[in-house]
Amino acid sequence: MPTGTGMDQLFVAPSFTAAALMAAAVDEGLYADAGTTVLLTVGTAPIPELGGDLATQPGFDGPARRFDRVVSLNEAIYPQHPSSWDPDTDDGRRQAVAAAVGLREPFGITLPSVSAAPSDALLRVFPEGPVDVVVDAAAGYGPPRPALPSQVMARLRRLVSLDLAGGLRPALVREHALEHAVVPPAAFRAVVPDDAGRAVGQESADAIVLGQDLSPLSPDEEQRLHEAFLRVAAALGHRRVVLAPPPSGPSASAHRLPALAEELGLRLRVLDDPVPAEVLYAALRPAAAIGCCSTGLVTASEVYGMDAYAVGIDEVLERFGPDDRLGAALVGTRLPRVDVAPDGTLVRQAPLDVDLPLLAEETARTDVTASRDRSAQAPAASPVPARTRLRRDVARAVRAASRRSRVVRRATAVAQAVVFHPR
Repeated sequence: MPTGTGMDQLFVAPSFTAAALMAAAVDEGLYADAGTTVLLTVGTAPIPELGGDLATQPGFDGPARRFDRVVSLNEAIYPQHPSSWDPDTDDGRRQAVAAAVGLREPFGITLPSVSAAPSDALLRVFPEGPVDVVVDAAAGYGPPRPALPSQVMARLRRLVSLDLAGGLRPALVREHALEHAVVPPAAFRAVVPDDAGRAVGQESADAIVLGQDLSPLSPDEEQRLHEAFLRVAAALGHRRVVLAPPPSGPSASAHRLPALAEELGLRLRVLDDPVPAEVLYAALRPAAAIGCCSTGLVTASEVYGMDAYAVGIDEVLERFGPDDRLGAALVGTRLPRVDVAPDGTLVRQAPLDVDLPLLAEETARTDVTASRDRSAQAPAASPVPARTRLRRDVARAVRAASRRSRVVRRATAVAQAVVFHPR
């Protein structure tokens, strides 16, 4: 890409979605005056070698060619892991990162978080220059955790996002009055090549099943959830199904599914290596995406116009911590939630009509209350179940608003969204 005459720019991408969103923002002219541009890839999987290097994933050439250079944080700090690396105690690798980036300081930094690792570490390595934040996942609509230090807040310039939540403005915009640039879906799709997904070895697919590594679940529960994905695909009438592993790599349950697929009459292809969901959508042109609470479900619906279905979200939402709960709640309200009855018929619950800003605020508030509850408990005390905490906290909100009927109606809608009831 041509280099501008303005300030150099570093783009930090821990996922294909983040890299593609940044590349689409470049195409849209949001960085038209940037000097040299560098894309810094980050592998945050617990074992990055199993998840695969982002730069080697199918379709990565599409976003990569929008930047002057691509470098790897993992290579620069090896054998340290990006999620635990502390540059304040590792001056040698700190210098190695600066050398790998190779930009004139100060320069701008665009990254998908300002408080989570390794973004916080990189902002300490490069303490000057404006900061843009991209929202590449539904969870990014919530407030940063922990609260931002003043030196980071002073650097914030702009937030860049797709519209993944029906017009909801991310909390970072509401709290800090940032400029908010929304990248059109067509610009994102233009970045993703439509031929890279041929690596999966078939011309098309009826449905993409998005495997997920859901740490709150036991291996048996995760296995049953993936089986439910296939049963839903069959109940929807799909026959050619591709199972895409999560970015962290294939789960142990994935290769125990072919027998069930044969029983259900599905032609199942289990991918051995991670392929970005958006690459599969562009290349295989499926009719549907099926999963639990993956951001890939949201991009399927909001960016590619596909049918997307959330399976099992009622059961996993209550186990999520604060960083994951809002993203799961948005998926559960924006998409139909489905299951399969014992007789094989599809059970479908339509998306909920919920005040999304209030949902985001209430979810964040209940997370804060839950954290206070946990810190106040004696060591031997039993934790209050998440469903109970949420029901209690929403009930408080309703009682507090009892004099204002409009707020009561809105709070009741939030209760429906935050406190999912199992069927």
